[in-house]
Amino acid sequence: MKKIVSIATTALMVVFAVSCGNKSKKDVANVGIEAYSDSVYMINDSTIGEVQTYVYEGILPTEEGIPANYVLTINSYGLNEDGTYSLTESYTETNGMTRTNQDKGEKIVFVGMPNAPTAIIYELISYNNRPILRLVAEGDSALHKIDKDLKRVTNDIRHKLRRH
Repeated sequence: MKKIVSIATTALMVVFAVSCGNKSKKDVANVGIEAYSDSVYMINDSTIGEVQTYVYEGILPTEEGIPANYVLTINSYGLNEDGTYSLTESYTETNGMTRTNQDKGEKIVFVGMPNAPTAIIYELISYNNRPILRLVAEGDSALHKIDKDLKRVTNDIRHKLRRH
């Protein structure tokens, strides 16, 4: 009985070794080619090195404290890299007049603030000499307005720009 089990086990090992031995060289070569081609595809991603556009919309208080609708468009090579911006600010004044302001400028990115060393801060520097607008990122989906002391201007949860 031991001889039969031993012969069967040996035969099974030979069949396994032959089938795996032939495939292993080809499979290793094919896996290497597939992995290499995937790497080449990722390296040749058509968006690498191109300007990316990010659009944020929401309500923020103006310098006068009036809630205003904002549309912020950021152009840069990556979300957390320097670039340019364009901003539209629309609000209704206390006398009922609707005002719309357009602005463009440079976006500068800083990392870190008191009690948040990894916070991402966007500083929007206007080409039109408007006051600097500082925003702190909430992940990559929202921005909150902060003052020159890096404190939130408002704690109202509605007052933030959301990424589209």
